[in-house]
Amino acid sequence: MENQVNNNLGYKLHYLARLMMASLNDRIKSQGVSPGQLPVLCCLYDEEGQTQAELCRRIQVEQPTMANTLRRMERDGLIRRTPCENDKRQTRIFLTRKIQPTVEALQQKRDTVLSEMTRMMSEDDVATFHRLLDSAMQALENNKKA
Repeated sequence: MENQVNNNLGYKLHYLARLMMASLNDRIKSQGVSPGQLPVLCCLYDEEGQTQAELCRRIQVEQPTMANTLRRMERDGLIRRTPCENDKRQTRIFLTRKIQPTVEALQQKRDTVLSEMTRMMSEDDVATFHRLLDSAMQALENNKKA
């Protein structure tokens, strides 16, 4: 049985994601941020004023997941919402002054985890890894649409 698990690509990908998230969590938890909040912070740092729907598309999560994440982030003082000038049904999301200076440090910690994960790979290996992951994700996304 152990050999079947060790040779199962799905298990390996799941385990890699768990290891990566645990390592990231260890590095960022002192900042009062969870690994699930980090992509939102990074997206808003790159471009503030996005809507919830825009964040969902960029981060590739479902609306209910994003709604819960944003609710917690607003409660914790990491983001603020402002009604959209053109469409009052929508809100624009911004980082608070409290978290803005911290985002660069969080991104550096994320990048450190990724560097550690790929430290035994060549640049070509990392590029191939990205290409293969992109292909696998695209195949499953295409299945979902069919």
